[in-house]
Amino acid sequence: MKKLILMVVALMSFVAVSAQSEIVANFNKGNEEFKAKNFTTAIEIFEDVILNGEEEEDDASVQCVANAKKLLPVAYMQSGIKAIGVKNYDEALGQLNTAVTKAKMYNNPKVAQAANNAIAKVYQVQGGEKFNAEDYAGAAEVFAKGYAANKRNTDLAMLLAESYFKQDLYNEGMKVCSEVMALPASPMFEKGKAEAKQKMNLYTNNKIATLQQANDFDGIITMAEGLDNQALAQKITVQAYLLKKDYDKVIELGEAAAEAQTDEEDKSAVYFQLGTAYNAKEMKDKAVAALSKVTAGPSVEAAKAAIAGLTAPAN
Repeated sequence: MKKLILMVVALMSFVAVSAQSEIVANFNKGNEEFKAKNFTTAIEIFEDVILNGEEEEDDASVQCVANAKKLLPVAYMQSGIKAIGVKNYDEALGQLNTAVTKAKMYNNPKVAQAANNAIAKVYQVQGGEKFNAEDYAGAAEVFAKGYAANKRNTDLAMLLAESYFKQDLYNEGMKVCSEVMALPASPMFEKGKAEAKQKMNLYTNNKIATLQQANDFDGIITMAEGLDNQALAQKITVQAYLLKKDYDKVIELGEAAAEAQTDEEDKSAVYFQLGTAYNAKEMKDKAVAALSKVTAGPSVEAAKAAIAGLTAPAN
């Protein structure tokens, strides 16, 4: 009886060692395939190592499973990147999305972000084809998917914003531009922020000009209310009330609107409007005080001229 028990124990030990050896051997094979850039084969092996080695407790198997979990998301990502190289975008997106899923599953945020960055670039290429064909609705749909994957890709963001503006979807385009403007201060975002500001100014001025031609000043105010960028919304609102010649409302809102601006030209523009309203109300001292704060942008010379006229000695 004792002999039988010893044989059973020996058999169990043999099975355990065999399982351990198989997991280690499989991982090593997968690692070699990974190094050889045979990512599809490596993926299959690493998935098998994780599946069959997850319950093992010996140190060698535990380490192999841990290493497989580190390399598997990278293998999916590299497989997706290879597919991009041959313009097989559907396969690339499938592999890259799986890379993101596996990276999150195995707590590898760097790989998840890298895969998302690659996803964004795929959508940027696909959307670009529609954009160049002037299919702006289709382009926006594709670009939006890429932007969701990587909101720090300012080139993609600006393509998305432009696609919205081309469809006269002003608020949607402004939202994307505002998000770009809110990115951290960094040289890598400077170009994108400059382009975002340019688009915001261009399409806002176009929108205001159209509404102004129709004498729809309340429409300008309504447009401002739909903006996420509160500083810009306040600036536009003050401008609209000035166009309506509602000087009391300009005076009520002007100081707070000016202080809300983060750009000196925008701040100066609001102070010029405020000074104009005070002047219209014949509040000379307050007009001069407001106009004196116009220090940047195209209104500087006009402000100086107005101050000179207001402070000139009476004949």
